[in-house]
Amino acid sequence: MSSTAQPLPDAPAELRAIIAQLTEQLAEAERERGAQEQRIAQLLETIELLKRKRFGRSADQLPDSQLRLFDETELEALIGELEAELPVAPKSDAAKNTAEPTKRQPVRRPLPSHLPRVERLLDFGEDEKAAMGDDWSFIGYDTSEQLAILPRQTYVIVYKRAKYIARTQDVPGAEVGVKIAPRPEQIIPKSIAHSSLLAGIVTAKFVDALPLYRQEKIFEREGIDLSRQTMAGLLIQLNAPLAPIAAALKALLRQGTVVHVDETPVQVLREPGRDNTQTSYMWVFCGGPPGQPVRWFAYADSRAACVPKGVLLEAPA
Repeated sequence: MSSTAQPLPDAPAELRAIIAQLTEQLAEAERERGAQEQRIAQLLETIELLKRKRFGRSADQLPDSQLRLFDETELEALIGELEAELPVAPKSDAAKNTAEPTKRQPVRRPLPSHLPRVERLLDFGEDEKAAMGDDWSFIGYDTSEQLAILPRQTYVIVYKRAKYIARTQDVPGAEVGVKIAPRPEQIIPKSIAHSSLLAGIVTAKFVDALPLYRQEKIFEREGIDLSRQTMAGLLIQLNAPLAPIAAALKALLRQGTVVHVDETPVQVLREPGRDNTQTSYMWVFCGGPPGQPVRWFAYADSRAACVPKGVLLEAPA
């Protein structure tokens, strides 16, 4: 049996030359890899810098004319090309012997059972069924589901309070004139905003991170004049009625074994008694018992120790 393998040179000089050539090739590949990795790191750093300047404070933002010099989409594409050009590290023998796991096929999960179902029966037209004649028998339906959504339904609650008047002046209490049924309990008395609207504004702003000016645009598309100033005033008025809930949350915050505390510097414009250049702080406390996390925000004009002490060591009411 003949072998097609080339015989190895046995001269020491030739072997040393081959080894030197391979060593130089490996060194060149390492240099190219290092240069490419350095370039990728620089591009990633540039993207991160642009993101901070684009979405950071206005004083740190770049003008649009300068931002056009860096196209993030092109940078991401270039990074992908460079990563594809990087030499693939050789696999070890153990990795070669290990079979690669097969990719999991995507599985469509069933839609939640608590959602209401609306059935739509689909059948052939009368002409098609007539053409089928008696040769075909109905055996049931093939069922599939799609997730649908109704547009947000905003409506107006009209309260009609019954009014009564005494038939004669001899009726006890007739001097009061007209008797009107009491108003329903409201979070903000005599407000145009129902509790459901207040809950929606609060959830959109503080849970879904939807600023008031964007909510204003959403209401505007629905033909509703509800300005951000009005919504801001409603949120401020919620401070008093929600005080008991806030006190309960603060008490729950201190029931955990650990409370994480951090403060972020902020600047407040037109704050009474303070210049616009002075730094204030938004303190964030994360605590609560397991399974009941609490996030507590506290504004302060300093980062002194008295601020967290006031929150964590406050005597329960």
